[in-house]
Amino acid sequence: MTWGPRAPRRRFDSFAPRLRRLNRLATATDLRFSVFSLSLGDWLDPEVDPTWRSDMIDVLEDCTHLNFLLLTHRPHLARKLLPESWGTAPPTHIWPGVTIDHPLHGFRWRQHLDFWGHTSRSWISAEPLGDSLASLDLSAAAVTIYGGASGTSDPSWAFNPIWIEEHLDRYGPDRLFFKQWGDFGPDGQRLGKKEAGRLFAGDRTFDYTPWPLHRKLIATAAGGGTAVQPSTPMAMAI
Repeated sequence: MTWGPRAPRRRFDSFAPRLRRLNRLATATDLRFSVFSLSLGDWLDPEVDPTWRSDMIDVLEDCTHLNFLLLTHRPHLARKLLPESWGTAPPTHIWPGVTIDHPLHGFRWRQHLDFWGHTSRSWISAEPLGDSLASLDLSAAAVTIYGGASGTSDPSWAFNPIWIEEHLDRYGPDRLFFKQWGDFGPDGQRLGKKEAGRLFAGDRTFDYTPWPLHRKLIATAAGGGTAVQPSTPMAMAI
């Protein structure tokens, strides 16, 4: 697959019917599944055919029983590319996120809050993180998701546990999700993502999200007798 400016963009036409099916399931079971977007792109990519984004927005606005976690590297384009009504009253099931993987990208957070700050639903993906974010004010984030790099043998990408300690000292654990160490463990040794895991300081996990985690939805469904088939997608990336 080719990435970058002027590279061909591809559209996956299956996303709309899949999301509408999942929305019907969420409506029937009263379980609010979360959908992450985009796993293979940026929903505010200015080089995408505008009709693709328009079609996507129609689906987002229709599927009100799903939580949409929309992540971008281009927050400055929200005001230009999104419906005017979203500037004052975006749908309440939209959770807008921005990638800040280095303090040099802190300007993205300011741009992001310029459009979404009034919603209290803005979140940060600090993954893979390349350096401390202690110089930034992240107090407005609904959650900050930290994670180390995977698929690399470069030790400069080792996740430093001090970065989590800095966050805890300043904001506490209530809005922190630590996804993974990545390929390098807490001691900086390359272990591989699976072995390195996500335990912090030996036995702590940080699992906060303002939207329901799917494993908790499954437990709720099982305890309440709601029928959810094993083949049902508990999470979906579009």
